[in-house]
Amino acid sequence: MRLKALALTFGFLALQTAAAAQDLHAYVGAGLRPPVDALIEDFRRETGITVTAEYGGSGQLLARFAETKAGDLFIPGTTFYTDKLKELDAVADLTVLVVHGPVLAVAPGKAEAIRSIVDLAKPGVRVGLGDPQAMALGRTAEDILDKSGQGEAIRRNVTVRAATVKQLALYVLDGNVDAAIIGASEAAQNPGKLSVLAIPPDWYEAEYAPVAVLTTSAAPDAAKRFADFLASDAGLATFQRFGFPPAPKM
Repeated sequence: MRLKALALTFGFLALQTAAAAQDLHAYVGAGLRPPVDALIEDFRRETGITVTAEYGGSGQLLARFAETKAGDLFIPGTTFYTDKLKELDAVADLTVLVVHGPVLAVAPGKAEAIRSIVDLAKPGVRVGLGDPQAMALGRTAEDILDKSGQGEAIRRNVTVRAATVKQLALYVLDGNVDAAIIGASEAAQNPGKLSVLAIPPDWYEAEYAPVAVLTTSAAPDAAKRFADFLASDAGLATFQRFGFPPAPKM
């Protein structure tokens, strides 16, 4: 009986060790946190595999990966960063997931004064933008300002540049800025708290958020399994619930 008990104990420990060996580390753009957090928990319940997410601006995460040369997955807000990873021969598999589009968010009490992008050029308006070196939406916002015809005037009104989409949305919600170009998903997650204005679609190129399995992964099969889970119908439905529509099928 004692030998049988020992065998069962060692077998259980072996299973625990095997499961731990499959635990994954994912670099994830901060704006994607709500749906990815939910999907990580769903994946853990279904498979027993734990995914630890490191959230931040996609540019910051790319620098982090370049420094550590470690990790299993990279899930940024745009394929711009996975293209950079390809240049480093760091991508083993890539799937485009969802659309990451911008809107103009206006703080409570400012809706009458700000009815379009061009109103951001008015004297005294406090504007928030994303840092183009740190986040995808920062680069998109620069394109939008140029297409508006009021780019330089609006830039003179920029009082803060944020490193993440969530931080940028908080600036508007807290009244630290009068308006900001944020992700449509952030607006969807704060219903009724902001005035949301559409941006002409020909003023920017839509960003697509992908998932890359990294060549540095110590558990590539498990990493691919999580990537496939994100791209499944159920995974995309979760993204949609948080304001990220599925990307068109290529």
